Amino acid sequence: MTGPDSQADGAGAPQEGALRNTHFDFQAKVFQAPGACFVLKGKDKAPMFAVEMGAGLGYITLKDLRKTFHIAEGSHDDKLIERAAAGLRHVPDIRPGDEIPNEILNGTASWTVARKHKQIARDRIQVQLLSWMSGKPIVYTTQGELKEIVGKDENKKALKDAFGKAAAALGFAAGEAEKVLDLIETLAREICYVEALRERSLELKKIQRNVEGLTKVYNDIRGSADVSRVKLLMVRGLNESENILNNVDAETADIMNALMSLDYVIKAVRDARDSLHFLLMEWDPVIAKWENLTLVRCQEVDRALLATYKFLASRFDTGKSLMRKSGN
Repeated sequence: MTGPDSQADGAGAPQEGALRNTHFDFQAKVFQAPGACFVLKGKDKAPMFAVEMGAGLGYITLKDLRKTFHIAEGSHDDKLIERAAAGLRHVPDIRPGDEIPNEILNGTASWTVARKHKQIARDRIQVQLLSWMSGKPIVYTTQGELKEIVGKDENKKALKDAFGKAAAALGFAAGEAEKVLDLIETLAREICYVEALRERSLELKKIQRNVEGLTKVYNDIRGSADVSRVKLLMVRGLNESENILNNVDAETADIMNALMSLDYVIKAVRDARDSLHFLLMEWDPVIAKWENLTLVRCQEVDRALLATYKFLASRFDTGKSLMRKSGN
């Protein structure tokens, strides 16, 4: 940590000292203001700096922040502002003193996954290896089917043979099958985050099913039109997340090629992980609106439907407006 800011007016004159590796240790006094934080605002999700002002928050662009408080280009705080702007793709807000997200520092994820997601990732890779051995794809549609395939005795035996043949194909010496296991484990450590996000994205399908169910509830002309518009937008919303997942699956479908070009695949998986994680953070307030709702016509369902429309309409162009019932 460098010394405290000595500017009496809180201005960020050129500052000395290298960035600390792990935290947003801003120096200018403006960053000590109550409620100081960085957030994304507006339709374009532009990074902004906020402080408490009366009953709410006041926002300023990062350009004006630098200009108003004389934060010099290339200074300690200037570099941290850039990192904060980048970090908002990984966390909802950033406050002075927070840890810098790992995604910014070294590319790893700054959040954790459950043990089951790590196992799912391993199982997926092992089934892909079995497919490579047999020369034909092994198809499954659920996690239960995936677990059953990996657990079969004949497949366990086939996997032992596959590790040896994969080692030879990858240029390892005879008896170095454990190196294949190391590569698989390295890849699984990256893919497990995508598996956790895949599970989280199922909430979007639940919303889609709920909206479908509302066609029987909102059966008047106005209500039916409102639900229909949300249904159409939900298709596009689901495609957005599913396209990311499909791209990850495509990167690892040819498992031998993936293991041969592991650095490239890891970068692709991390990029997809971060894109989907950011997208689902955007969805989180909408997901919360639908939790524990009974599909009857009521204010809570009205609000959930309207929140879903507003979110999707902000992402996808639509020529019509859905603004129903004041107070929603």
